Amino acid sequence: MNREILNGPLEVGLRVLAVLSSAFPQAFDIASLAYFDYTLLHSSEFGGPESINPDVPNHRTEMAIKRDLIEHGLEVMIRAQLVKVCVNESGIGYAATENGPGFVNLLESEYMHALKDRASWVISEFGDIDVEGLTDAVGRVVNWADDPAVGGSEAPSPRQGGNAWGP
Repeated sequence: MNREILNGPLEVGLRVLAVLSSAFPQAFDIASLAYFDYTLLHSSEFGGPESINPDVPNHRTEMAIKRDLIEHGLEVMIRAQLVKVCVNESGIGYAATENGPGFVNLLESEYMHALKDRASWVISEFGDIDVEGLTDAVGRVVNWADDPAVGGSEAPSPRQGGNAWGP
């Protein structure tokens, strides 16, 4: 069985590209992208549109592995020249290239329409919030302390380093 069908680099890369295209030309660090991806997949828990994927048990633990998934997805999109690396005094961030939004708009499946809708919602709701604010916002909804699978009172952080990419 191919275990990379769900949450494989291409699928994760397309989700990240949809988010970055919705925010074009803004850049975000990996930690922010991980939180955006979580809220995109579980949007109904955050007062948004119906979640794009069905609810699964223990999905709160996703944050522990989200950073690696996002990195692999970004690699695919960077190789395709749909995402670029941006470096400034805040650190390393990622933004859609000029080709990114056009490519996303070419994808016409029902899933991609739903994905684009959720990505726009994520950026409108969370795009102006820094990583610490995203950690708090997601933590208030998910309530990490009540989830024995996470095993603690703090959010499992996708963050390594201190990059803060704002608007």
